[in-house]
Amino acid sequence: MNPVWWVLLFLAIAVGGALVLGRLLLGLWRKAGGLLEEADVLAVRAGELADLLAQVEVPALPVTAATHDGHGSEPSDDSGRPGTVESYDDRGATAPGKKEP
Repeated sequence: MNPVWWVLLFLAIAVGGALVLGRLLLGLWRKAGGLLEEADVLAVRAGELADLLAQVEVPALPVTAATHDGHGSEPSDDSGRPGTVESYDDRGATAPGKKEP
């Protein structure tokens, strides 16, 4: 085979590789542009969220005196609320599944 053919063959392979590389770089450029646009939209939305959160006013809670536990919380009486569990007294109580001595 003539050496000119080898040169033309490798030249064709190089041109084809350059075209494929150019196509890949163009696709990467477009995806990067789309990603940057989405980042801009995200920044705008974050700014809007920050503005909305700045408008929220939280009412101040009333200050209570510290109780016997020292944490400022008062024991609550849940006896009048539906769905609460009553305290269990095991002195002489008969519970389901409890065995008598």
